[in-house]
Amino acid sequence: MVKPKSTVPSKIREHTRFYPYFKDCIGAIDGTHIPATVKSRDVSSYRNRHGKISQNVLAACNFDLEFIYVLSGWEGSAHDSKLLHDALSRRNGLKVPQEPNHESPSLLLTQETEENNFEELLES
Repeated sequence: MVKPKSTVPSKIREHTRFYPYFKDCIGAIDGTHIPATVKSRDVSSYRNRHGKISQNVLAACNFDLEFIYVLSGWEGSAHDSKLLHDALSRRNGLKVPQEPNHESPSLLLTQETEENNFEELLES
């Protein structure tokens, strides 16, 4: 995972149509389902809305399509909003502090958050 850059991405800066709305954006966040193999007693929890056994993973990517945040381990039946709530409520969760420059604020994840997320990813 990488740290977001503090400059406005060229894909946003060079398009006047998008700049006013996305100038402070560091990327996109969404949930995705990864196929999983689980013990028979857990199958119902990991069955997603399409009937497949999966793990729901929350991920954020920057404009260079590099991961800047990953939260894995949730059952396939868990809704994306539940994962987002979990990420926001963790002690070292999805923290996005602003830089001191208030004229053109850019959002950055802290190094500590990035390291903890990577450790959690390795443990799961």
